[in-house]
Amino acid sequence: MRITSINTIIDTILFYLLSVTLAALVSICFTQVVARYVFKAAFTWAEEVSIILMLWATWVAACLAVKQDTHIRIRFLEERLKPRSRLIIRLGVKSLSILFLTVIALASKLVLAAMENMTLMSLPSVPLNIIYLSVPCGCVLMIYYLLRSMAGDWQALHIVNQEES
Repeated sequence: MRITSINTIIDTILFYLLSVTLAALVSICFTQVVARYVFKAAFTWAEEVSIILMLWATWVAACLAVKQDTHIRIRFLEERLKPRSRLIIRLGVKSLSILFLTVIALASKLVLAAMENMTLMSLPSVPLNIIYLSVPCGCVLMIYYLLRSMAGDWQALHIVNQEES
């Protein structure tokens, strides 16, 4: 299987995961409002599940923003630089971002370990770690997209260097 088809599969899975997550979030919130104001009753689990869905949706959306190269960017500064300088700065920023995300992903292991035996209040059969697992998963996916983007920047830098020679 080629790298481009693997990238396409991952992109598609994340896009549909985000779509389903947001649709579920809207459905749960709408149902909760109807239940509360029409039937004078509420679901005990709706708030916690909504929080979980929102966290996962935020991380997936951030990953897709990195994929589109719109998440970590300072266009004002970039537009004033020469192509070579622009690419070097972009590679530097992405390298620092990868370092930062790696530290966050590794530090989140401590939180996951601390919450190992805890469960949700309204759904005692669901581990609390489902919330905190979004952090390392999101960090790893963002690193994946940053590396993909850096590969393109390296190729562009190579072309610019050849043109200047």
